[in-house]
Amino acid sequence: MRARRAAYAALALLTLIWGSNWIVSKIALRATDPLVFNVQRTWMAVVILFAALAWQRGPLWPRDWRAIVVTGFFQTTINFGATTMALAGGGAGRTSVLVFTMPFWTLLLAWPVLHERVRGMQWVAVGCALAGLMLVVEPWRWQGELGPKLWAVLSGFGWAAGTVATKYFQRRRGFEPLNFIAWQMLAGVLPLTVLPLVLPVPATQWSAMQVGLLVYVGAVSTAAGFLLWLAVLKHLPAGTASLNMFAVPVIALIASMLVFGEALSRHEWLGIGAIGLGLAIITLRAWRAVRQSGPSQELAPLEGG
Repeated sequence: MRARRAAYAALALLTLIWGSNWIVSKIALRATDPLVFNVQRTWMAVVILFAALAWQRGPLWPRDWRAIVVTGFFQTTINFGATTMALAGGGAGRTSVLVFTMPFWTLLLAWPVLHERVRGMQWVAVGCALAGLMLVVEPWRWQGELGPKLWAVLSGFGWAAGTVATKYFQRRRGFEPLNFIAWQMLAGVLPLTVLPLVLPVPATQWSAMQVGLLVYVGAVSTAAGFLLWLAVLKHLPAGTASLNMFAVPVIALIASMLVFGEALSRHEWLGIGAIGLGLAIITLRAWRAVRQSGPSQELAPLEGG
């Protein structure tokens, strides 16, 4: 019981860390190019994760290189890369909501890849998400923040594809979670590392504040966040722990409105409400499924952004 209470406290802390990460990243991007910042924070996280892997004396080499490359491409290259591009040009709160359409993309991708059919209330959730997505993105308005919104949607799609790929490969052979997270992040950051070398990007404007922001995003939110997430999963079912996904974009949205004065149109509020309703349906169904069938041994979805 003491361990479970500690796990719930850790989950609450992790939710605050990941919710505030959107605001910290947005501030950090004022002094650096999004491509450069993404590489900096991911390499920092990779070094810390491999140090933790060595300290735990777990298996060093991955079991399935194809799983590492495929998952790393979607989870790190696409998801992390697109999130940073979205934040550079769009509002932090709006971006977080669009990235967290990930569960709906997961349902749609799992149908052809994992042969998991969308049933019942899941269709209602998908319908709410798609309607909300149209209201927030407003594709009929080809100006303003359309580009950052599309980057955010791509990030959510990449996150979902990485989750489905993880489940697909995990059916064939199990993964040690920390080993898998560290290696897929390393594989995914390699293509991102090349981009600032071949594209003309401005130099980072270093300061003590910028270093602190980078440490928070790379070391605290990304690396320590994943380690804390794995620790939580040792004591809580994945479905219960994943309920924190519902709170992260809410924290990011409220914080963005307070810090940056981010204003949303009536259409965007309606769209966010529809996305939130669909996300609530999916997370509650997952929670009920865990209570009925017991905890799963599969890796729960990782943090997005």
